[in-house]
Amino acid sequence: MKKTKLIMSSLFSFVLTNSLYAANHKLTLDEAIEIALHNNAKLKVSQTAIKIADTMYNQAMSASYPTLDASVNAMRMDQAPMYELRGVTKIDNTQTINMYNGLSGAAAYDGNPTLSNAYGTIANATPKTSELPVSMSVQTSGRDIAVSKIQLQYPLYTGGKITSIINQAQIGKLIAAEGKKRTTNEVVFDIKRYYYGAKLAENLKQLASDTQERMSFVRDLTERLYKGGSLHVKKTDYLRSKLSVELIESLDEEIKQKEEMAKAALIFAMGLPWTDTVELSDTKFKKPNMSKTLANLVSNAYKFNPDYTTLKMAIKINGEKIKEAKSDYYPTVGLMASAQNLYSDYHYGMTNETNRNSWTIGVGVNWSLFNGMRTTNKVQQSRLVKLQLEQKQIILKDALALQVKQAFLQMKNSYKQYEILSKASQTASQNRELNTRAYEEDMVSTKDVIEAQLMESYTLGAYYRSLHDNALAHANADYIVAKSIEEELKK
Repeated sequence: MKKTKLIMSSLFSFVLTNSLYAANHKLTLDEAIEIALHNNAKLKVSQTAIKIADTMYNQAMSASYPTLDASVNAMRMDQAPMYELRGVTKIDNTQTINMYNGLSGAAAYDGNPTLSNAYGTIANATPKTSELPVSMSVQTSGRDIAVSKIQLQYPLYTGGKITSIINQAQIGKLIAAEGKKRTTNEVVFDIKRYYYGAKLAENLKQLASDTQERMSFVRDLTERLYKGGSLHVKKTDYLRSKLSVELIESLDEEIKQKEEMAKAALIFAMGLPWTDTVELSDTKFKKPNMSKTLANLVSNAYKFNPDYTTLKMAIKINGEKIKEAKSDYYPTVGLMASAQNLYSDYHYGMTNETNRNSWTIGVGVNWSLFNGMRTTNKVQQSRLVKLQLEQKQIILKDALALQVKQAFLQMKNSYKQYEILSKASQTASQNRELNTRAYEEDMVSTKDVIEAQLMESYTLGAYYRSLHDNALAHANADYIVAKSIEEELKK
């Protein structure tokens, strides 16, 4: 029992919490678009892609700057390194031999030389041979050595490779911006599509409610005429009118469900919590117009469509890749400079005072004279990839024009439907009013008055759909052309 109470208490708290944080939004189309552009998760992904492209561009730019590296290495050896010399030294009667670097003594040849040092007599040379056998071991450094070094490298000439890589990264930033524009275009189109769908559902819901009210009046009137002994109205007429009301009630429930689904999709596209609700502050469609021309739409699509623009930029990138591949034909020239400090507890040998601090500066050249035709094939590959993209551009150009033409025909057809149904709805309304008044006087049959009611509802429903289809066709054209997105981004 306690467990059941705990579960019920948790459920009540959950429902209460969600109801407290749920919000109701009454929005126009522009307000819904503004919220979506601020909250939609896909736009945040696109913005991150732009930041990634910026970092890649900065990485590419670093290749044109010098690099400065510092290093410190310290080590201890198992024993001090030694330099050993074995062999003979030829001398003449006037040669003087001075030996340092670890030898505590020195000797000079006096005609019958004897060479001695701290370790004892090394050899005796005779005038006959004029050769002095040498055998010695000299310590070159201590066991503990530390080397600190700073090194500078700067590219002087790379055959255009660095410039090409920077240009590719620059175009990559533009492609990332087009990606965000494409995502913005998709978000705006989704908002318009769901908003127009919810607007159509509200209009149809109101139409169903009005039709149900009028048909209920016909049903009640038929019942009175039938029970009042009318010669023209029978029980079957009453049942037919009653069935019509029930079918309209069923249709009304179906329209309400579609309205809720459209509003739920709108909430999701705006990035709002699923617990929030939305009301449309503008439920009337604007009067359709045909101010746009097909030639103008196609021309703007070639200028603003993000897919077409991205493909053109990809062609430019491959043009830079050709230059990058060609740079391998040329030498690479670089400036190199370094400064070094050598520390050891032994102050002679290779770690003497002269060698402790040193610096170097120079120019290096690297030129690949033969690499098995690798560079030639890289250039050819880049050219073929660019050719392939140019061929795709032709296909996309034709496909884009076809999409624009299809959207234009949808606008044109829905506009004609609007003009026809606008007149038809007025005729249907007059027909329904005349039949209803005549039916009250028992001058027309029940079938005629029901048909007049349903014909008006059908005509008005088609009229609202023509308004919806025209608005959606305009939104679809804007989505393909993407010019209107420039205006959305400025808001």
